[in-house]
Amino acid sequence: MYFPVVSERSLTLSPRIGGALWMLTFGIIALLPVRGAAQPAAVVDDDTSATLSLSLDETLDRAQEASFPARSADATRRAATARKRQSLGVFLPRITAREQGLFTTDPVNAFGSKLRQERFAQQDLRLGALNTPDRVDQYGTQLAIEQPILNLDGLFERRAASDAARAAGHKAERTEAVVAFRVKKGYYGLLLAERRVGVIDSALAAARATRDQAQALFDEGIINRADRLAAAVRVSELESRRSEAVARRDNAADQLRVLIGLEDDVRIEPTDSLTRESALVGAVSLDAVNQRRSDMQALRARAEAARETTRSRWLAFVPTLNARGTTGWYDDTPFGTNGQSWTAGVSLSWSLFEGYQQIGRAQEAEARQQRAEIALEQQALENEVEITSARRDLRAAQERIDQARTAVAQAEESLRIRSDRYAEGMARTTDLLQAEATLAERRLAYLRALYQHNVTVYRLELLTEQSMTR
Repeated sequence: MYFPVVSERSLTLSPRIGGALWMLTFGIIALLPVRGAAQPAAVVDDDTSATLSLSLDETLDRAQEASFPARSADATRRAATARKRQSLGVFLPRITAREQGLFTTDPVNAFGSKLRQERFAQQDLRLGALNTPDRVDQYGTQLAIEQPILNLDGLFERRAASDAARAAGHKAERTEAVVAFRVKKGYYGLLLAERRVGVIDSALAAARATRDQAQALFDEGIINRADRLAAAVRVSELESRRSEAVARRDNAADQLRVLIGLEDDVRIEPTDSLTRESALVGAVSLDAVNQRRSDMQALRARAEAARETTRSRWLAFVPTLNARGTTGWYDDTPFGTNGQSWTAGVSLSWSLFEGYQQIGRAQEAEARQQRAEIALEQQALENEVEITSARRDLRAAQERIDQARTAVAQAEESLRIRSDRYAEGMARTTDLLQAEATLAERRLAYLRALYQHNVTVYRLELLTEQSMTR
């Protein structure tokens, strides 16, 4: 029974491998231990971190709740919603309350303060009292209300804010889909790294058995010293590759931990297996994808927001109509209510010229609108190219799986034949080592094909935002 995994480099041996092994053997004779000397210790994992076992579904749930991109996108969405809420000021009144203290001997202020406090008396009309009044203390409690009536530029600003909030919501949805894809890719990448270690362990066990067998045959005089050393070289090479594979596995686990926002110092251990994902890929309508995909909806909402902003900038030339009312209580003590009065009015204002600032802002808004529309057109074209490319890649990945499965079966049979011939002394050590290396690489290539197939399926799901797995 074997555990296929993917390798990053091919170990397929060419016809020149025999000569290369002979040259390598004689070059390292002085470095290899003689018979009876201590053999290199087996590579062991030195990772003492706690282990967290997770299935793919559990990993996805954690990512949607705690991943950094998802949390950041949610914060951006809430900020856009808050800006939309701010735009309610174009309809709702502004109410302010104020308590103010005034101490004065100014004739005009003293006269007005006494009138507001309703404390004006006959003696206050004397010339001396009018010209040189005594100090007057006045405290005023005021309540002011400003009510917008007609602000056309503000109305379109609110529409723009609403479209921007909608765009942020769709962007958050897209971020969740991207995070899910990256988590699936990282999870299966970790599975791939785990299986790679397993395949190398199997190959290392076989290589050690071959080394021991070569030693026994050498003792019997059946093979020469070069063949025995070639078997030892193969063990050393696999031990080095195992160290590299363990490091890659730990790195993949750390990367997945970052993806799901797991801050605890633990090593994730996947519980699912690396199997071929059953894909149900039918016809894909590009128009439907462009209408359905959340990032396309976000781009359309941004373009609409840009259009509303442009209209708002040009409507800044239209007059605005607002109402204002105040009521107040005045006394010579804080929060006193001896005197009371109110004022109400309506204002019509028209900004005729602001040094070309209004026109400049409108032209800038138009340019931003064109940029948003161009981005929408560009993304639609990129979607078509990426979806077509992903479908091609999926077909190629399916073919690679079948080819790799056949290659594994052939390599297993080849190794069985060479092992039997080697045991009978009818095959060279290099032939057996070549068969073992080929089988290991074919197993790695098979799992790499599975990994690439699954990632391509998930990528196609991301591009279409449509489930394609059973």
